[in-house]
Amino acid sequence: MSRVAMMLRRLYESPFVRFAVVGGVATAVNYAVYVVLVRCFDNLWPALAYFCAFCVSIVCNFLLSSYFTFRVRPSARRAVRFLTAHLINLVNELVLLEIWLWAGVPKLYAPLCVFLVAFPVNFLMVRFALRGRLKS
Repeated sequence: MSRVAMMLRRLYESPFVRFAVVGGVATAVNYAVYVVLVRCFDNLWPALAYFCAFCVSIVCNFLLSSYFTFRVRPSARRAVRFLTAHLINLVNELVLLEIWLWAGVPKLYAPLCVFLVAFPVNFLMVRFALRGRLKS
């Protein structure tokens, strides 16, 4: 096996890398819905648009996180723990959103700042929710 193939295999085996891929998909869905809502409803409160976008992306995120990232079978118990972790993250992200908006970041770009700050915390919380532990 070549060095490049071995490196790619190691990356694929890393839960953090798989989390980043799934997170990227969920973030893209979240952001796309947010932008559509903000552009279609000019007077819509950004936090409400963000919450709606979160709701749309959470189901996809749960399934991909279960099967692909952490390789566990989805269950009602895991879904509740996953949703709880994400609700905690949502509160964190809404606070960060308001801070970025207050700091003058335009409402179309503020969520991007939020995603960068919240990503590592989200990984640890979701890992714990789906696997019941923080380490492999």
